[in-house]
Amino acid sequence: MNEKFDILVIGGGPAGIMAALTAKRLNKDKKVCIVEASDRIGKKLRITGGGRCNFTNNKDISCFFENTVRNEKFLYSALYTFSNEDMKAFVKALGLEYIVENNNDDKIYLKSGNSMELIKALEKELEKNDVRVFLNSKVKNIEFEGNSKKIYLENSCLESEKIIISTGGKSYPQTGSDGSLFKILEKNSYKIVETVSALSPIEIREKFLREIAGISLEKIDIYIYEKYSKKKRAKKIINGDIIFTHKGIGGPAALKSSSYINRDLASFYIEADFIPNMDADEIYEQAKLYPKKTVFNNLKDILPNNFLKLVLKRAESLSESKFDFFEDQSANMSKKEIEYVVELLKKSKMTPKALCEIEKATVTSGGVSVSDIDSSTMESKIHKGVYFAGELIDVDALTGGYNLQIAFSTGYLAALNI
Repeated sequence: MNEKFDILVIGGGPAGIMAALTAKRLNKDKKVCIVEASDRIGKKLRITGGGRCNFTNNKDISCFFENTVRNEKFLYSALYTFSNEDMKAFVKALGLEYIVENNNDDKIYLKSGNSMELIKALEKELEKNDVRVFLNSKVKNIEFEGNSKKIYLENSCLESEKIIISTGGKSYPQTGSDGSLFKILEKNSYKIVETVSALSPIEIREKFLREIAGISLEKIDIYIYEKYSKKKRAKKIINGDIIFTHKGIGGPAALKSSSYINRDLASFYIEADFIPNMDADEIYEQAKLYPKKTVFNNLKDILPNNFLKLVLKRAESLSESKFDFFEDQSANMSKKEIEYVVELLKKSKMTPKALCEIEKATVTSGGVSVSDIDSSTMESKIHKGVYFAGELIDVDALTGGYNLQIAFSTGYLAALNI
């Protein structure tokens, strides 16, 4: 099979679907197709937001740059051309309803809580606009030279004057994004920035915390420090929820933190403030609030008991004190003894050991260098008529719907400039 198209999109994820739909709507007389490696388009949408589809965020668009970890300036044109307001209107036009969770970082989800609803609506819209979709069609090679680009599949070749590459990163290869196209691009003079895990749980070296696997804490502060910096100033402060795991920490705050340390774990350490709404003096006062009660009983209402027990046992071990936080009256406790408790609650040091494999990470950090792409059009600086969109570009953001918005926005901008 050898077939020619006017516009060909490689990759049927969020960026590719938006690119194909926009390209067809703006060029109704053109033949447009999507080439997708897996057996269905939009597979990564199915797992976003825990299956509820957190497709964007309700914060002002300027906040999207603050929540982008790498190359945020590259996204100015994309995010201002197709903003979160445009994305909300797009979803509404598909006949779908959404909700804003103001108590959950302003994340926007489908009202149904079912990501399949959006996937089916997008499939229907592609069919309605006569966009051809080739499924189970893995790209083996691309010839970029000349006016007509050749896309080689297993047993066929497709041709197109314009191509949009939106094949994703290396995360969740079962969705079709296995990173195999990076090798093809590298052979054709594109710079590929090393790909690493982003938004990943963090394995830590301090084994004693593994005793409380399964316990979660809300709205803690994580301070990220560079080990070899002369000044002890946090590179980043992350606020959010965590959950202790058998290997370390997970949850939103841990995932966000991972994206700032993923390129050189050995150069960073983190400190956790488990009670950011109380300072050291307030903790001390709370610990001695009722003199005839134990320290444990005075503190047990502000922290999960199993977590508090671990902290107090650890404090007893470090202080080598004869004072028993579980048996002795708090009136007999010295300030020096409580300092160990405060230190563990306010400045608990954790040493990152590893992140999860990139295949299990929420998103990929790295990819096609932004230096090879015109940020105002998404067109390649190396080959005319070649555009890029989505996660395969070296941009990544924090949790909250930002990465999906980036995918939709870059896909839209690429199609707009064809």
